[in-house]
Amino acid sequence: MANFVTKKGNVPFGFILPPAGLINYKDYHLKDACRRDLPASARDEQFVHFHFMGFTSNHFIAGCSLSKSSLQTAVFFYLFDRQKNEVVLKKGCRIEDGNADLTLNPDAGSSRLKSKGMEVTFMISPHKQSRELIIFLDGQEVLNLLIEGKEIDTLRLCTPTGPSGWTYVQKVAGAKASGHLNWRGAIFELEADEATAHYDFTAGFLRRETFWNWACVTGISASGDLIGLNLSNAVNETGASENALWLNGKMSAITSVFFDYNPENLNSPWGIHDQNKLIDLTFHPDGAYTAFHPDSPTPVDFSQLFGTFSGKVTDQKGKSVYIDYLPGFTERQYSVWW
Repeated sequence: MANFVTKKGNVPFGFILPPAGLINYKDYHLKDACRRDLPASARDEQFVHFHFMGFTSNHFIAGCSLSKSSLQTAVFFYLFDRQKNEVVLKKGCRIEDGNADLTLNPDAGSSRLKSKGMEVTFMISPHKQSRELIIFLDGQEVLNLLIEGKEIDTLRLCTPTGPSGWTYVQKVAGAKASGHLNWRGAIFELEADEATAHYDFTAGFLRRETFWNWACVTGISASGDLIGLNLSNAVNETGASENALWLNGKMSAITSVFFDYNPENLNSPWGIHDQNKLIDLTFHPDGAYTAFHPDSPTPVDFSQLFGTFSGKVTDQKGKSVYIDYLPGFTERQYSVWW
């Protein structure tokens, strides 16, 4: 598929097996809530786009996000030392437009953001089916994270959003990771530290005011199995769910879930379950990256937590996988994009 938006100005809904191609959002026939055509300028104003890539290992958990909308472009990176139980690095900033370039193809190209002593690059190779994250801080390379997608299924999904929008999401979790982390004068080889990774490419005409919860497990079980898990609500809201389980690279669908947590104390344990307890997980946070800008023209209340999960997940074919203190992420996000 060369372009995601068709020549008729529509998008394909549902699960997509081949690569989606260029997310040519400018060709989409965007309408208002009363089905009236909007001018071309509205497409640039309302389009939202972000990447996330993170890894867990025996020693570390790390996450990095690039996000871009018409009124805000931002990047953050954090590093958590699991052995010291300490967040050792947090860095986030908003970017001037001239220093931000994000690829619109989820399976090819590169994205770069640069600001205030921080340079982040995502590189996607369609031939190797690989994704590489490179982070420089104050001119020194801190992280080179690489995952290859040939041996793991890819989730590709597009669903309607609001009266006329749509959300395209592409994800993988539980992927073997390689590369290195350069931290405090020491080089940590990620493959030797049994690192696994998750990535997320999301783009589309999301609701102007959005809220969601998200959870992800990426790790290696005591039996040596690669485990990946992606759970959310309020992102892909109509027709299909992005909830999925990866077991040694093979993906299976799982049901919708509820998130049960204390919004006044996000650092207390979270419960994540479905109505029939086919999914029954407890998340114990170890730390968080937060952004809180309630008085901004585009308010943000964002918390991405990292810690460990325990419990059980059953896919839609009845196969159960037991999670025993595997590392991962949760998230509570509220944003006004434009």
